[in-house]
Amino acid sequence: MDITRVFADYVVKMTCDRIPEPVRKIARRALIDTIGCAIAGSVEPAARIASKLAREDGGRPAATVLAPADGAGLKLPPQAAAMVNAIAGHALDYDDVNTVGHPSVPVVFAAMASVEDEGGDGRDLLTAYVTGVEVETKIMRAFGESHYLLGWHSTSTLGVLGAAAAAAKAYRLDAEETARAFGIAASQASGLRRNFGTMTKPFHPGHAAWSGVTAVRLARAGFTADPAILESPLGYFAVYAAGPCEPEKAVANMEGWTLERPGLSVKKYPCCYCTHASLDAALSLAQRFDLRAADIASVRAELSPFFLSPLIHHRPKTGLEGKFSLEYALAAAFLDRKVVLATFTDEMVRRPEARALLEKVTPAKHDVAVEEGTRATFARLTVERRDGGRLVEEVAEPRGTSANPLGDDEIADKFADCFGFAGRTDKAAGQALEMLWNVERLDRLDRLSALLG
Repeated sequence: MDITRVFADYVVKMTCDRIPEPVRKIARRALIDTIGCAIAGSVEPAARIASKLAREDGGRPAATVLAPADGAGLKLPPQAAAMVNAIAGHALDYDDVNTVGHPSVPVVFAAMASVEDEGGDGRDLLTAYVTGVEVETKIMRAFGESHYLLGWHSTSTLGVLGAAAAAAKAYRLDAEETARAFGIAASQASGLRRNFGTMTKPFHPGHAAWSGVTAVRLARAGFTADPAILESPLGYFAVYAAGPCEPEKAVANMEGWTLERPGLSVKKYPCCYCTHASLDAALSLAQRFDLRAADIASVRAELSPFFLSPLIHHRPKTGLEGKFSLEYALAAAFLDRKVVLATFTDEMVRRPEARALLEKVTPAKHDVAVEEGTRATFARLTVERRDGGRLVEEVAEPRGTSANPLGDDEIADKFADCFGFAGRTDKAAGQALEMLWNVERLDRLDRLSALLG
């Protein structure tokens, strides 16, 4: 089966008019959420370092950077702008998730940079975004969970193909060029989960966005690559599958929309999504029973084996490590009765009361039945009180999943909070939000980019 060509044809044939309104709304919400996360992340050290280096390297001023090193407007070559913005978008680990990992962040910023460079409009942006996310999430179906469990960071290894698809749509490549772009992009697929809790984790989607845009521009210029890279021996599926791989699943139901099912999960908390059901449970117990840290003798947190796998920092020392620590996240929830951007500073992670409480938290595996195409989000907390009492709370679907979504007003509030975190004005947030809610009416993307940059 010519799987690569099927996806190349899919990219070429996608139009804004083909996308049904429910999917467009999901896409608009995703653009708002991901861009908001990048605005907040633009003040983080990872984004500042990347922006500074990109400014020093310079180049053709084609696409706007949301995280300029000196606070002024900055335009760079599209691949460089895509990289810096995607690093900013993932720097706080606050961006959306689904079966790929973090599907939107490499795609949004590859799409934005390419559409701006091409002089496109809001319809072009929305179409490129939907195209990219649909491609990467459909390709993921061939792997199941084996690819991620081997240690690959699929946000990057799948994201590079999504970024290439988005850029190919924005630059209006034909099917042959798009297939070659996939071939170039697949050779750049990378990202190791061991780097979770460091600046290299947000570099992964940055590299994916850079690589996707670069692959498309090279392909458009005539650069060659294997046009059947996905299905060929020694190709993408053969090399990156850790276990059984079913390539035919990637192209099953090409007319369906993965943005609807399994959908996107918008993060309520700025930390690894695998902690979110546990955090909902902890905050519920703290509120309903007026539970204080001093009342707690022990906490047992049961999660699916898959959801435990990224939570690798059991005794974190930095804020970034704290985002991948179930023990710290739960300790902070019980101590502060909230989990916000400020929860994950180095100082908060190192405070003595958090260090003491996280020692009482024990992660445990819970085998949860996983529906086809989804991953178990279930969590059960068992809190043993110092007075001998026991509290149990179960959460099947944390807030923000497609089954338990945040409302549009909550998406807007998160967007405003992200602008405030970065020191941006309420007026700028309001103007950008209005443009994004009505992105299909935007006649030129550079109007939005100028406001954001």
